[in-house]
Amino acid sequence: MNDKLKALIASSLLLGVLLLTSACSSFQIVHAADSATSQARLQKDIVTAIANRQSTIQLKYVGLKNATLKQEIKDILEAAIRSDDYLHYIVKTYKYKAAIKGNSATIDFSFTYWESLAQTAEVRKQVASVIKRILTPGMNDHQRVKTVHDWVVANLAYDTRLVSHSAYDGLVDGSTVCQGYALLTYEMMKQAGVAVQIVEGTSRGRAHTWNLVRIDGKWYHLDTTWNDPIPDAVGKVQYNYYNLTDAQIRVDHKWSLSTGYPAASTDYGQVVSELAKKGGSKASFYRQLHGLMGYAYMEDVYTASSVSELTEQIRAAADNGESELIIRYTKGISVTSDLKKAFNAQSGASRISYTLEDYTRTPANDKLLRIQLHR
Repeated sequence: MNDKLKALIASSLLLGVLLLTSACSSFQIVHAADSATSQARLQKDIVTAIANRQSTIQLKYVGLKNATLKQEIKDILEAAIRSDDYLHYIVKTYKYKAAIKGNSATIDFSFTYWESLAQTAEVRKQVASVIKRILTPGMNDHQRVKTVHDWVVANLAYDTRLVSHSAYDGLVDGSTVCQGYALLTYEMMKQAGVAVQIVEGTSRGRAHTWNLVRIDGKWYHLDTTWNDPIPDAVGKVQYNYYNLTDAQIRVDHKWSLSTGYPAASTDYGQVVSELAKKGGSKASFYRQLHGLMGYAYMEDVYTASSVSELTEQIRAAADNGESELIIRYTKGISVTSDLKKAFNAQSGASRISYTLEDYTRTPANDKLLRIQLHR
């Protein structure tokens, strides 16, 4: 995915407005005065309303004291929305206002959605059909995660218009933004029996969503959006953002530590390498996956750390008649100017072109260079 289009990635964030009045009105639902019971009941009723795609609902809440009532209502609403990742990210907007008297409030909530109830039902139906088709008996979590990831990336295209935000859009129309990718990945992983979460944060200053998946008790970051090339290449699947640690993905993904997402601290490349060494019927799968994730470029033979090393790598490839050189460059901050110097020093090729992408297997600013040598 090129940098310009990466910068377009955005997901709609939920906005809430709390408007306070002093008036009282009749209550549709009455809750017990006990604070713990009342909070749980209010949260449950909000979740039910969202699950049923209600556009408005009026609820009564009785708190402990009026001094904390406004904050309690805000916290309960946010907890309700975040209690289910899929419901959270199909809520487009919400608003609420409260008529407060003492320690009780009548609250009018209103919601809009990215998906209707019928559309969500269609997503679940289609996902069930896909999962039945692409998963086979005997697959473990490593294989299920890769299979789901590959299907999502191969079958969706990023919506550069930034108008489609749901899993339904992705399945029916074939394109959506990061929010739709994360939602579809979430639903497919759940139906595949893989523990999964949706992560909300930023990428290069823009709002963004992706996933966390749990494999053999360890959590990993998985970004199906950024693994899908733009412009869309039908069937092409990348693995730059496949099962990364917190440190690896923090190179260009940020999120608030207060969100409480589980830590991802295990290097997946080492895990897969060890599994491949153990042998067995799945060893070839692990070896192939290790290669797809680009861990070979950690080796010295595929690495350059200075202009002189880069120059020599390109010269050797040209002398050997190679048409393409793929190499990790560890000085990403100066990669453009260093490439220009290395190209100017060449004589074995009439024309040299290149593409570059972030190399995410190290927490540094490394770049993976794909250099084409034309004679």
